[in-house]
Amino acid sequence: MRKTLLRIAAIALLTMGTNSWSAEYDLYLFAGQSNMDGRGKAVNLSKSQRRPSDKTIIFYRNPPHASDGWQPLAPGFSIPPRHKTGIPSPTFGPEMGFASAMGKAQPERRFAFVKGSKGGTSLRKDWQPGVKGDLKSQGRIYRNFVETVKLALSALTKDGHTYKLRGLLWHQGESDSKASAELHQKRLVAFVARVREDVGAPNLPIVVGEVFDNGKRDSVRTALRKLSESDPACGLVSSDGTTTWDPGTHFDAKSQLLLGRRYADAMLKIAR
Repeated sequence: MRKTLLRIAAIALLTMGTNSWSAEYDLYLFAGQSNMDGRGKAVNLSKSQRRPSDKTIIFYRNPPHASDGWQPLAPGFSIPPRHKTGIPSPTFGPEMGFASAMGKAQPERRFAFVKGSKGGTSLRKDWQPGVKGDLKSQGRIYRNFVETVKLALSALTKDGHTYKLRGLLWHQGESDSKASAELHQKRLVAFVARVREDVGAPNLPIVVGEVFDNGKRDSVRTALRKLSESDPACGLVSSDGTTTWDPGTHFDAKSQLLLGRRYADAMLKIAR
């Protein structure tokens, strides 16, 4: 029943716009590992927070799971380990807080999110951008992400809609905590450059989020900060004041919402 209602709402939402058949969306990309995929528990959200959005849509793909095309944003576009029932799942990521904050800041706009994320993945291997056009040199998750973006944009334009690519949100690093700050920053710089190249946006605003400070991730946190300081089109989201529902890794529902709002604040500052 939930999937049927989401599909009906998606059809209605996708046909809304300045005329009876098209709409223009501000498009944002979401990428990373488990805290971007999201492990916040939807049961901890209010009824209104769980209601499908009437102005934001999402295209989620985490092979073998996917959203079955564009859907109204709601909790559940996230796949916890060993989850087998598909979408919607019982969890959510920072997209919920981000959508809420962006909607308040820019109430006249519609938003489209492309989310390609997977828990337990590293930048050194899974998200390795490799050489453009050489798929064998690229990490499997990076290839999946680029393919997800292409599939999402094709589906959106096929339905007669238009979009403006506004930015990328990146939350990842726990799986690379053994790398030095210098090495991880080098990998981040290469990743950012290739993403911008592959999506055809050389100045694409990118906001990166800090991993939770458990005392063992200083190199990753340093690399993320240095990236934001060295790139004027890159912002940083602090994890200060956040909490986790497990021993120091996965943000709880309250903190996922907080991080989402911080992503929005950082993105809006870059876009000015």
